[in-house]
Amino acid sequence: MAKVLNHIHNEYDDFPIQSATTLWRHMKRLGFCYKETNKVTIPLDSISFVAQRAAYFRRLDDLRANGVFIYYHDETWCNVGEEKRSIWLTDKGEGRLKKSDGKGKRLAISAMINENGFHKESVDIFTCDEDHSMNSIHFINWVEKAASHLRFLHGPTARIAIIIDNATWHNELIDEAKPPKRSWRKDQLQQWLDEHMLKYDANLKKAELLEIAFSHVPPKRYKTNAAANLFNVELVRLPIKHCVLNPIELAWAQLKAYVRSNNTHFRLTDIRSLSEEYIAALDGETSRRFIEHARKAEEKFRAADDFVEETIEPYLLSEDEHNESDADIDTNDEDDMDL
Repeated sequence: MAKVLNHIHNEYDDFPIQSATTLWRHMKRLGFCYKETNKVTIPLDSISFVAQRAAYFRRLDDLRANGVFIYYHDETWCNVGEEKRSIWLTDKGEGRLKKSDGKGKRLAISAMINENGFHKESVDIFTCDEDHSMNSIHFINWVEKAASHLRFLHGPTARIAIIIDNATWHNELIDEAKPPKRSWRKDQLQQWLDEHMLKYDANLKKAELLEIAFSHVPPKRYKTNAAANLFNVELVRLPIKHCVLNPIELAWAQLKAYVRSNNTHFRLTDIRSLSEEYIAALDGETSRRFIEHARKAEEKFRAADDFVEETIEPYLLSEDEHNESDADIDTNDEDDMDL
């Protein structure tokens, strides 16, 4: 609150509130609350989000119209300490089976689903610790194996696509496509420019070299796409912050509920067994319901974006034009009065 108050005073000298506590009370009355940034809802109506959705839906329409085999991928994690959210206790508060309050070790699960359930040959389950966790190298290896399995399954001519999200380890660029960094030394910038065959004056300052480099940044090319292309499999990325469009998220929710309901010994081997049991049991009917649920969310986004573009934006534009014309009239009136 002190930082907020200081910032307001710097902007407005006549701001009446002088106490951080008083400002806090007023902000509470106005409905503000102080929350962690990772728990704050992201508004999905900005231009960047709308543009990402439009490009994604257009790509999705093309895949569906051409009978492409579509798979939805995601990763999740299962902790040793997974347990039911509510349990029966005695009057003394005893009866909990869990031996510790920590989450303990956890498993990483990387998999994909389609209308028939999980693609079991590509399911990847492994223990996460300090030395072994999901990263770009692990995911690229998974992509190669999964693409190989899918190509063998559907034959050499079928068109196949895997939909993934924008996790950091999904988007590592190939070396030739990596942009320069502001933290680089001047000689590093010059080396980058030389490698990309860009001309520059050796007497230029670092800031000038950065301008040249940033104006010639190569298009993004991902290592994961290169791995999938080895087997002629397409990778399609979801719009950022749109996990609701990925039906496998519903499968993960059910998987964790199944683990919590049956986790009684809190051992990593049990967590793996329970996860494998759920993955093996997921049938095509349930998977199709998940996909249909994601398509309903997709249709809501499509309808909302169309409504904004066709109804709201023309109205706002007409209002702006009306306000501008009013401003011109007022200005002309003032000029006439001066005359």
